[in-house]
Amino acid sequence: MAPPAPEVIAFTSTVHHDTYPAVAKASQQGRTVFITGASKGIGRATAISFAKAGAETIIIAARSNLSSVETEILAAAKEVGATPRVIKLVIDVVDEKSVAEAAAEIEKTVGKVDILINNAGYLEKWHPISESDPIEWWKTCEVNLKGLYLVTRAMLPLVLKSEAKTIVNLSSIAAHIVARGASSYQISKLAVIRFTEFIVEEYGEQGVVAIAVHPGAVPTDLSSNMPDFMHQVLVDTPELAGDVLAWLTQERPQWLNGRYLSVTWDMPELFARKDEIVEGDKLKSLHVFKYNEGYLPPKRLYQFPIRSQSQFT
Repeated sequence: MAPPAPEVIAFTSTVHHDTYPAVAKASQQGRTVFITGASKGIGRATAISFAKAGAETIIIAARSNLSSVETEILAAAKEVGATPRVIKLVIDVVDEKSVAEAAAEIEKTVGKVDILINNAGYLEKWHPISESDPIEWWKTCEVNLKGLYLVTRAMLPLVLKSEAKTIVNLSSIAAHIVARGASSYQISKLAVIRFTEFIVEEYGEQGVVAIAVHPGAVPTDLSSNMPDFMHQVLVDTPELAGDVLAWLTQERPQWLNGRYLSVTWDMPELFARKDEIVEGDKLKSLHVFKYNEGYLPPKRLYQFPIRSQSQFT
């Protein structure tokens, strides 16, 4: 397996595996957040974090029952004296009709989406390409990319009606790795980063902020499909992801627009390095050209330093 450059794992000198005081408190008062894949794991934890942050409306969506998550959201909100409106939606992110119906319901009942969290994902069992199941391989691509595309496409008009205009797409550190057997997942998560850049290219001038985020290596139903020997790296809590996402989106971090980051990175340090990141155009994927400006030769092909094959062995 070709490992990622060290900067991908630890861009900041401090790396976290659980929530910490700097991100544990956020303010999302008056905001509407929409979270896909919210029935368990990272989606569930994110909904609870937004409840603790005082979000006014929390829209949770999944294919499975969300009643227990609603109960947890209300309990977390009560602890901080908040009473959010919780809207539960049954949605299949790869079904265009299902997604359109969800968007219509949100438009009718709320009228806007301040923050869209594209969390729904899928991971196939790891197999070499010739031994893979085509249905499972393509399902991973469909959920992780087509599903994210359909939800973003349907929700963008509602995001544009809000003040926050923020979209968070959950990618993965896997986007920067080539691991035998994980072709579909890693390809789809790399595509998520590129898709995030397209959102900024097409809607940034209208105020949309879009960020691709690695939610940590969290032990979930999804990550259990990784090979057993990989489970030792699943050391991050879903609460870390939830709290960082609530904290990160409480203001509009426009300087992070179109960039990739990990919730495990230390947020105060990351923000302290704003000038370095912006001036160096770091934490982005490929640089090619803008059709209306002509060809722009990239200073280097990939913003994370490429490692030679000899350094992988």
